[in-house]
Amino acid sequence: MPRLATLVLALLAIVACGTSSAAAVVRSPGPSASASESASPSPTAEAWNLDADIGSIMVLSWTASTPWPQVQSVLVNDHIGGALLFAANFGGTPQGLKRMNDQLLALSARECLSHPLLTMLDQEGGDVTNVKAPFAPPWQVVMASGGAAHVHDLEKASAAGLRAAGLGLNLAPVADVRTNPLDAVIGGRSFGSKTNSVAPLVAAAVQGLHDGGVGATLKHFPGLGGAAGDPHLAIPTDSESAAHWMSVQVPAFRAGVAAGADAVMVTAVYEPALGARTVPAIFSPQVVGLIRTQLGFDGVVMTDSLSMGGIGAKWSLPQAAILSLAAGNDMILLSNGSPSYEASAILAVKKAVISGRLSWVQIHASAQRVNALRDRWGRAPAACTSAAA
Repeated sequence: MPRLATLVLALLAIVACGTSSAAAVVRSPGPSASASESASPSPTAEAWNLDADIGSIMVLSWTASTPWPQVQSVLVNDHIGGALLFAANFGGTPQGLKRMNDQLLALSARECLSHPLLTMLDQEGGDVTNVKAPFAPPWQVVMASGGAAHVHDLEKASAAGLRAAGLGLNLAPVADVRTNPLDAVIGGRSFGSKTNSVAPLVAAAVQGLHDGGVGATLKHFPGLGGAAGDPHLAIPTDSESAAHWMSVQVPAFRAGVAAGADAVMVTAVYEPALGARTVPAIFSPQVVGLIRTQLGFDGVVMTDSLSMGGIGAKWSLPQAAILSLAAGNDMILLSNGSPSYEASAILAVKKAVISGRLSWVQIHASAQRVNALRDRWGRAPAACTSAAA
């Protein structure tokens, strides 16, 4: 197969030259015209770029004290596709968020990005709001008391405010059904404890976010509402049966998918009945695969923060990034706050592809899904401003 031989030679050449530079670019001529190769899920119209593929599926975050040149360097040099913002990055106001997004938009214009940089944050409602404004919704459990139409209207207003401030993707709504009173992380973030009530409210939230102008993310698959504990501190275990999971947690996620959710976030919870006994769901190919087979979802599957305490206690950020991609996640929330450490995880992923531990074809397919999401909800600059353009 000529294409495979070319790809192997390209990879060997890079290994021979050393792989310490994150800026090295690996290219192949794309799929050949043979019948066997034409069935590949990879595109035929453009050359493959390993750095661009890896970078596009990474979401960077940084602390408020991180110098902007350091942030900008990683965003540009590692071809980053997404930025996860927190109130500390912009002061927690709509005006501050707009300034931050305008700064990132200007960077996109200077770099002539092929796809917009997708900015995102958590704006669930209640205390889990990064933008403090009149349009910020209350806790989801409070929203639920008004019914589906009320949820839709509150989420639409919230989304309109976020979009006016330049945001692309909301990491909401929470689709977990809270069934365990010992739960230490979901609480009022859930629409409730009854599946039949929660499912239509999740759908209404997704539709409201879309109608207001931002993308919607279902979380925290496969569901944290039945587990006792908080993965920000230690990875909890949910001992529910597969049948119970199917009847209680799945319907709300399916309702969100049917409503058009753009992404599904996978979290860190042990689910022995689902195949995640020794590794958390976020690293489990069996659990991540359920998003495709049980939810019928063909959009972006993203990780929860890989820097939660429960994960960090057992795996480094580079290890967690590799395990997440090996499990089938498309988009990686690095969320460490240190761009240099996050860049080390990106380099580790690249080395894992070159060594054969990770599939480039799989990452390329993930990049296509992520880039479609960026094109739909990201802010594209009006024109490229690079002097070289």
